[in-house]
Amino acid sequence: MVGAADGGAAASMRAAVRRLSFGAAEEKREAAGEVAALARSDERRKRLLPELGVVPPLVAMLADARGGEGGGARLAAAGALMELARGTHRNKVHIVKAGLLKKLPELMDDKDLSRSQQLAQLLLSISSLANTDFPLSTSELLPFLVATLSAADVPADTKLPCLAALRNLSTKLEHVRDVVSSGAVRALVSLVPDRKTSEAALSILGELAASSAAGRKAVEEDETAPRAILEAMTWHDSARCQEHAAYLAMVLVAHGGSGEMRRRMRQLGVVQALLEVSLLGTPLAQRRAAKILQWFKEEGQSRIRAHSGPRMEGVSCHGDDVGGGGGSGGGGEQEVKDRRDTVGMIVRQSLDRNMKSILRRATASVDLTNVKLLVASSSSKSLPC
Repeated sequence: MVGAADGGAAASMRAAVRRLSFGAAEEKREAAGEVAALARSDERRKRLLPELGVVPPLVAMLADARGGEGGGARLAAAGALMELARGTHRNKVHIVKAGLLKKLPELMDDKDLSRSQQLAQLLLSISSLANTDFPLSTSELLPFLVATLSAADVPADTKLPCLAALRNLSTKLEHVRDVVSSGAVRALVSLVPDRKTSEAALSILGELAASSAAGRKAVEEDETAPRAILEAMTWHDSARCQEHAAYLAMVLVAHGGSGEMRRRMRQLGVVQALLEVSLLGTPLAQRRAAKILQWFKEEGQSRIRAHSGPRMEGVSCHGDDVGGGGGSGGGGEQEVKDRRDTVGMIVRQSLDRNMKSILRRATASVDLTNVKLLVASSSSKSLPC
């Protein structure tokens, strides 16, 4: 019985290969469906099918099918290739060598196919080759991924596999520069406000910014990035997004060479957002927020020292000149300047005290996290003052 079953499966596979190679559009579509079913049903058959030659005609169907029936055949071919590629390194290599990546530019014109989950899942499987020794060409894969992620009419369910594929490419340092230069950063930033895609987009942005100066520069140059990052940090109902946003902000604040990103984030109210995270976020987000607050505090203190020293020295010298001249208006002018200096000193001291208070509350919140987890009745009233 087993031999008869195996013989029947072998006959089905050979028949599917013949119809894929020589059949009409409808026959090819049915044959592609049979190949997908055979690949799903048995791992041994999945490994055997490429040896029988099913991959080249399936790849050819993606670009060659035309018309109403052709559209269905293309989706069926993408589904069959997706099943063949799932979990098998050798089959993925067969598909790439059959020319799938070279045909991607032709597939962009077919909105049904290019926006389908079948093709997105197939490319996700293929992208895992980036973490192996196989020489995967990112120059052929990246333009399609970026175009799909940038398109407004592509559903989130299709973008998520494309984001996962982009992350596979980003994990290799040798591919990071290609990912950044492809325009992926702009596409990723545009996906941050969408709750369905924000977590994956923020995660990839954090990896790109942490691994290369080019990645950080691309994020800093995107004018919409600071607001998107700060908005994600306020999502207390989405812990992972908040953690990824805090990490990305930490990388940008720590390594931002020009200081432009820090300035823009400060103008948008980053201190208030960080304070909220340090009090209400997850333990990981709290630690990251407290670290960023510390950097902003130190930066503010150094700026005050840099500006207050020369200003006080200039006022003192000017006061000596006025006193030496013995003019009748010198005393009044000196009194006004003294008052201004006093007010400035009070303002600086107040800012310093406020920042210390913020840091003290944030640090206390981080230190008391484990204690608060043990208190079942903990609420906002128990937060440190």
